[in-house]
Amino acid sequence: MEFGDYYQVRDWLEGFIPFTWTKAELGLERPKYLLKLLGNPQNKFKSIHVAGTSGKGSTAFYTARLLAENFKFQIAKFSSGKANFKLKKIGLHISPHLTYLGERMQINGRPIPTNRLIRLISQIRPIVESMKNSSVGFPSYFEILVASSFLYFAQEKVDFAVVEVGLGGRLDATNVLLPEINVITNIGLDHTEILGKTIEKIAYEKAGIIKEGVPTVTGVGGKALEVIKKVARAKKAILIKIDTQTPEKSLKSDFFSSFAKPIDIVRSIPQNFVLSNAFLAIAAVGALGISLNPKVIEEAFKAGFPGRFEEIVPGVILDGAHNLDKIRTLINFIEELKVKSEKFKVDGIILVVAFKRGRDWRKMVDLLIKNLSVAKVIATKFWSVTDTGKFAAVEPGEIARYLRYKGIRFAREAGRAKGQRIKVDKVENSQEAVFEAINSAGASVSHPGGVIVVVTGSLYLVGEVRTMWKLPEF
Repeated sequence: MEFGDYYQVRDWLEGFIPFTWTKAELGLERPKYLLKLLGNPQNKFKSIHVAGTSGKGSTAFYTARLLAENFKFQIAKFSSGKANFKLKKIGLHISPHLTYLGERMQINGRPIPTNRLIRLISQIRPIVESMKNSSVGFPSYFEILVASSFLYFAQEKVDFAVVEVGLGGRLDATNVLLPEINVITNIGLDHTEILGKTIEKIAYEKAGIIKEGVPTVTGVGGKALEVIKKVARAKKAILIKIDTQTPEKSLKSDFFSSFAKPIDIVRSIPQNFVLSNAFLAIAAVGALGISLNPKVIEEAFKAGFPGRFEEIVPGVILDGAHNLDKIRTLINFIEELKVKSEKFKVDGIILVVAFKRGRDWRKMVDLLIKNLSVAKVIATKFWSVTDTGKFAAVEPGEIARYLRYKGIRFAREAGRAKGQRIKVDKVENSQEAVFEAINSAGASVSHPGGVIVVVTGSLYLVGEVRTMWKLPEF
């Protein structure tokens, strides 16, 4: 029986989210079983598989854009108006979504239409429910959505799909692919309770996406790189190392004799993206043997990745940074904006923050208030269901208590007068928290040198508040 509307689809899928998520939820047995029942759609298209602690979503997004824009350019250049040139289809699977489940399965930058999503999940539903009494049991929420993406891409006959890993790599549901290229962006301490408490252990999990003979592009360095090298050697896979801080050093590689020009082009574009992610995306496409025209690169990087360094309205920035590496990147991004633009030479920043339980949120708070000119922090929570559990947000009261304690301490360290301590408030509703932040900033929020509002700490928070300006199609 077909679902009646999008909300029925969402409710059915969310029924597969456990209240308590553990490492036992990971594994390839269930997704392989489900995909076999669906006819193994993952084998019917070419793919690029992207893992990493930070930046994997952005890298996947821009890799897909580069491929799509390159095919558009080739058609315009060579078709001469002939009808036999068809626009190539580039799929993109990312997670989590901000507001609409269909964001997880896109073709040429467009999420699957709502009616098509309803039909797709209706098709999968009886197959999923048939697994109840199987040896593997029901698949998880994430596994069903991965399988749905792969089935959609196969049905639409995409030419390429760029697929972001959900968590880790080795045991992630996406690791059923046999891709043309792998990308491992970087390695940091995140999800340590699941992936391991050392860089080396986490690197081993990420390196689990490397397949026999499949080239891997990486921006990883240090001890983590040694782990990845070892896995690549064992799999007889070429490893292409990109120094994402000084990518010119990567030019020694035969793969990238023409890599210098794209680097210069990317650096010249006004940035709402991280340069290292851009370089890795260009390198991944280059490793496929595709030479990118400067116009293709310029067009691909014109678009921002929603919810990442996104100035949703003047003076209000949304960024889903949810680990220490991403918070550091956000801080650098804001500091660079202050240097490059008069608009961001700000008097102060009002932070709106929420965090998922299990994250090292206290250290994230410390980084933000130590490194930015924070005038006020509003602690809130998100109510969205996450891939790994329901009611997953840290309580605003707990965040506010910590902030008040740390705010006093940091004010003393910075030599602030008593009246200059960071103001702290808590608001249960995330959208009301943003309204309060904008009201506190007043008219200066949209003027150069005024106060800016930064919403961060979780992609789930960003997804909730983003609907204040951009409503999903359902």
